[in-house]
Amino acid sequence: MKNSLSIFLPITIALLLTSLLTLALGESPLLVAEILVRGAFGSPTAIGYTLYYATPLIFTGLAVAWSLQAGLFNIGAEGQMTMGGIAMAAAGILASGLPSYVAVPFALLAGMVAGALWASAVAWLKIRRQVHEVLGSILFNFISYGIAGFLILDVLRNRESQNPETLPVGAGFELITFTEWFGFGGTSPLNLAFFFAIGVAIIVDIVLQRTIFGLRVRWKGGAPEFARRSGISISSTTIKTFAISGAIAGLAGASVVLGYMHKAREGLAGGAGFVGIAVALLGGGRAWGVIAAAILFGALQKGALDLDLDTENVSRDISVVIQAIIVLAVAARGAMTESFQILKAKLFRPKEEGL
Repeated sequence: MKNSLSIFLPITIALLLTSLLTLALGESPLLVAEILVRGAFGSPTAIGYTLYYATPLIFTGLAVAWSLQAGLFNIGAEGQMTMGGIAMAAAGILASGLPSYVAVPFALLAGMVAGALWASAVAWLKIRRQVHEVLGSILFNFISYGIAGFLILDVLRNRESQNPETLPVGAGFELITFTEWFGFGGTSPLNLAFFFAIGVAIIVDIVLQRTIFGLRVRWKGGAPEFARRSGISISSTTIKTFAISGAIAGLAGASVVLGYMHKAREGLAGGAGFVGIAVALLGGGRAWGVIAAAILFGALQKGALDLDLDTENVSRDISVVIQAIIVLAVAARGAMTESFQILKAKLFRPKEEGL
């Protein structure tokens, strides 16, 4: 109940403040809400795009949530997703002749390894050089952009295209879409990466809640001194946590690189790594919460596209405003919960005996 309240309270606050904003802009909040819902869930194609936009957010949200369980803040999911996506594209180009049953696992493994190595470097700097993980991961984000740009525009570039993109991956590396497999999703690019994301979420939840390693990770985050006195290596746990977090973030590029574009382009992450931070915070660090938050943010992204056409004064940028308000509400929910408890105690204070 407490976890549900912590998730729905920021959403409620965001809806109220957004309603006031739309009124100030001269639009009906009910009309804007109707357009958002219809745009996100009004047709099979709309639902497909909502889930497609949510897929990389599930991966990056899980990556951030995993690190938060260990008391670490992995703000570098954007760079890890970028490196993972480039690794998948490189695997698909250099081994283009592989059959699909080998090609897809090979590409996913390449993305995981690239993301894990990239994140592990941040952890190494934290342990050996006392560089805070937030600073280290931000810096590594910018380095990843440079490496990705070099590989896309030079080493792996498609010389026959005017776009900044790599050569296409082999046919065996292309993920099947929901439309081809289930006949669902309309013309959306929703693909098997969504199932992979759900599977990773289940695995993360099981490991964190039902294994000794998960318990050690949570001890390290919740009671580091107790963990140290219990014989848990803080350095080793930090490295492992960041490596796993980076591996999960590295998989986030699968939906875009293998499932949709079948190549890598500049900016392939598209901000999903940063939005994943908000997804992890809103989801409360639990896998089911991350999935729900990712679908919410995916719905906002898809539904807001219709606002430019169906309203005069509200644009698609309102989705960014809603996301920002949700993040602020999540950051402040601890103080709001404490204030609510104090107010409740004052209003419902039991009467003293004899009065």
